Amino acid sequence: MTKEEQILEERARQTAQKQEEIDQSVESIRIIEFLLFPERYAIESVYVREVLTITEVTEIPGTPPYLLGVIHYRGSILSVINLKELLGLNERGLTEMNKVLLLSNGTMEFGLVTDGIFGSFDIQLSQISKAPINISKAGAAFLSGVLTNGSILLNGSQLLESESLIINH
Repeated sequence: MTKEEQILEERARQTAQKQEEIDQSVESIRIIEFLLFPERYAIESVYVREVLTITEVTEIPGTPPYLLGVIHYRGSILSVINLKELLGLNERGLTEMNKVLLLSNGTMEFGLVTDGIFGSFDIQLSQISKAPINISKAGAAFLSGVLTNGSILLNGSQLLESESLIINH
């Protein structure tokens, strides 16, 4: 092997090593991005068990305004929460375009009504900035931050573990 070939081989080895270091240091999460008109929201996909087409929702009298009602799901009754009510967004009513994100952490499970789903994406943690300060006090606890595309990232863990959603006000 000539000296030039040795130099080129060493450069290739160093370049390959740097690329491996870069790939290992990148942290990303997979999110599901959805619409709560007029804003885009996202939640980590680890909390989303399934996306359902909205079916007949049965209202329950005497429940908090954010509880849209319940739906029948695979032999069980599933609560459906209207996050717009918690975040102070204007309600447009339900249409066939609405979807339900079935959120689960193994202990708690409920549906979150959306105005539509954009898809599932991988994002770098560096693309997340702090949550906006102008969100209502009730809704602020459920936000993790804002993505570079303007989508608001929800805190799935906080949503699923929140006693304020479980305990009747």
